[in-house]
Amino acid sequence: MTEEEKLSNNEITEEEVEIEDIEALRQSFAKEKEKAEKYLTNWQRSQADFINYKKRNEQEKKEMAESINSMLISNLLLIVDDMERAFVSLPSQLMEFGWIDGIKLIYNKLKAILEAQGLTEIKAKGELFDPHLHEAVTRREGEEGIVIEEIQKGYRLKDKVIRPTMVIVGKGKEEKKIEQENQKEE
Repeated sequence: MTEEEKLSNNEITEEEVEIEDIEALRQSFAKEKEKAEKYLTNWQRSQADFINYKKRNEQEKKEMAESINSMLISNLLLIVDDMERAFVSLPSQLMEFGWIDGIKLIYNKLKAILEAQGLTEIKAKGELFDPHLHEAVTRREGEEGIVIEEIQKGYRLKDKVIRPTMVIVGKGKEEKKIEQENQKEE
């Protein structure tokens, strides 16, 4: 075998080795690229899960704060009710005293603080009865389905009803009609 033949055999062998090495490198690169893409996908999923967790956690904190605020305001409404009843039942002789004006100022300040937190009264008298806003205590003769009297004020905190208005609802004038018919028959 001549040197040229030996060289050409070596070159072919080196070329074959290089081709095999390149192919092995390509396969290795493809496997590593696939692993990297898998890691990236998992990392992105974990990042999205963490972002969702933070949002859920913030929402739960907000709802808990609103719930606590609602309970506190509901308890303060009992004091507001007591003060309103006291003002209604106050004898006229006591209206001259300055301390009554001071108590009224405290009452007004308390109402202003509650209103600043989003508290609003639910209008009831003369309105159509709404079971989402009103709690019917009884029915009396009056315009059918219309609130004819308010027993206890109801309140909303922002858009949520925290206490429905206790009301008396009109049941219509059927009894008068029946009585009138009975009188006509006699």
